[in-house]
Amino acid sequence: PRVPRRPSDEARRGAYKPPGVDAARSRRRREDRLLALRRRNRDAGLFKRRREEPSLTPAPVVPPPDAAADATAPPPSSEPSSPPSSPPPADALRAAADAELEGLSEMVDKVWSDDTATQLEATVQFRKLLSDGKNSTMIKIIRADVLPRFAEFLSRQRPPQLQMEAAWVLTNIAASDYTLLVAECGAVPRLVELLESPDANIRHQATWALGNIAADMPSCRETVLDHGAVTPLLAQFKEDMKVSVLRTATWALSNLCFGKLPAEIQVKPILEIISLLIHSADEKILADACWALYYICDGVEGGIQDALDAGVCPQLVKLLMHASANILLPVITSLARISAGDDTQVQVIVEQGILPCLAQLLARNYPKIIKKQACLIVSNITAGSKDQIQAVIDADVMNHVIVLLKTSETDLKKEAAWAISNAASGGSSDQIQ
Repeated sequence: PRVPRRPSDEARRGAYKPPGVDAARSRRRREDRLLALRRRNRDAGLFKRRREEPSLTPAPVVPPPDAAADATAPPPSSEPSSPPSSPPPADALRAAADAELEGLSEMVDKVWSDDTATQLEATVQFRKLLSDGKNSTMIKIIRADVLPRFAEFLSRQRPPQLQMEAAWVLTNIAASDYTLLVAECGAVPRLVELLESPDANIRHQATWALGNIAADMPSCRETVLDHGAVTPLLAQFKEDMKVSVLRTATWALSNLCFGKLPAEIQVKPILEIISLLIHSADEKILADACWALYYICDGVEGGIQDALDAGVCPQLVKLLMHASANILLPVITSLARISAGDDTQVQVIVEQGILPCLAQLLARNYPKIIKKQACLIVSNITAGSKDQIQAVIDADVMNHVIVLLKTSETDLKKEAAWAISNAASGGSSDQIQ
């Protein structure tokens, strides 16, 4: 015989779960398992971005080698091509690098000199030396104990190029495994001050450096937040920025939102910016904005309601049909987190038309992680009211879930089973039939 129905949601959920199991906590545990791999990858340093030579205002993401080669290749010519020049031998490159490292002590002396031109010359040399990305080079520079000097240069307004070069050096060191040293050398408060520099290039570089610092570990992110980086960073979005600068600012904002935001951080101004960014046509901006939205929903008390109040749901639901998986994953992850709210909050995404989109995602050939998130959303909706269960049935979502239960891999079957179990527990006899 079936378990008798009771009017309260708590009693209904308790009727089919073992004693002591909290429905909301169980729901969150399943979410955490689905996101564990992505978080491990992000924590491994995938947020960090080096600034490469030689552009003065580069895009924040360095293209892969093939793409970079294509971007710099000359246009096709009808003239006969000359034979390509031979690249320098590897031994010659190594010898040049070794010679440069041998001159490190001279560069250190120049950095600590009292002559501004000499300081700038040495800082440029350090920046070029760091461009090889080698860990051995990084260690030698760190052991030279010049990081506090570069942090000091950030406060030098004359010449502004010294600020720029020092920030560039610290950006690339912060993109390594030694980010904590940058966070502890006194650079963070000065970088935050540079977010209000009259020079747009310096503001961009400071944003980039702070984004790398915030990406490293919670203590580094807290250091950036404690020095008040959010407000001047948000002010960057009110200007007419180049796409490359907007990408960097959005990425840095996403890194700052990752994890649990302190209670004193006001999320509504952040969400006002995000609600605009999720309409961007640029995929990199769009992806980082959606991740930032998820972090707020997941890491801020009341974050789901704040996101709903910011009016992000209509655009998020539209983005479920985006062609790029790089966009689709943060979008559906954000909606999955919203679907873990209360019945009233869940009803908002139902009314925005999420269910027909979910039906398409479940029926078509999408990556497994996307289908798992879609099943998670369905299971959260079917954990709600009978009207919400009926909406799932009317949208023909359950038929696709049943197919996945029969044919998919084990981990995806589990998510499909949750959706069916919740519907069977909370639905009426007619709905179960």
